[in-house]
Amino acid sequence: MDTPATHLIPPAPGPEGRRAVGLLYGLTLAGTLAWLGAIFLAPFLKSRSADTAAAFLYAFFAPLCHQLPARSFAFCGYPLAVCARCLGIYAGFLAGLVLYPSVRGFARLAVPSGRLFLLLSLPIGLDYAGGFVGAWASPMGVRLATGLLWGSLLPFYFLTGLGELALRRAARKGRPARPGAGADKGLVDSGRKNV
Repeated sequence: MDTPATHLIPPAPGPEGRRAVGLLYGLTLAGTLAWLGAIFLAPFLKSRSADTAAAFLYAFFAPLCHQLPARSFAFCGYPLAVCARCLGIYAGFLAGLVLYPSVRGFARLAVPSGRLFLLLSLPIGLDYAGGFVGAWASPMGVRLATGLLWGSLLPFYFLTGLGELALRRAARKGRPARPGAGADKGLVDSGRKNV
């Protein structure tokens, strides 16, 4: 059963708010493409003997990923800057971004239900836990697939959070970004369940 908080969604943003959310969407899409490009650029640069630039990119991703060559796909003869699971998460994030306008649109800011989040988190969680305790060693295809599945859900939380933050900031500055929204307006109960 959903908790009452999952029924609280912000009112639909007005035209100015939809433009702001659309701008955030565009910036997020551009950033995601650059992020994925950097993952592939590292081995490409290494293959072209641009070792300093390649080392910089590998070092950039090192705090985010173990970068084990045995768990990473190769490009131009060298491992990608992240492992298969991380690549799946980032590629899934891009896929979710591409789907976002047709699934959610910019007229309503609402996160998917908690049940959906748990359901789509279960495969990656089980795969990671099984590998961590030594119950199994997943092939890279499984790591990639579980990452894709989970990553595709993340934009629906990320963009909703960014959009709500932008709308609240605009309202706090005295410029309501949605009709009837003021600085003290919070979330309203729409009576609809989030999907």
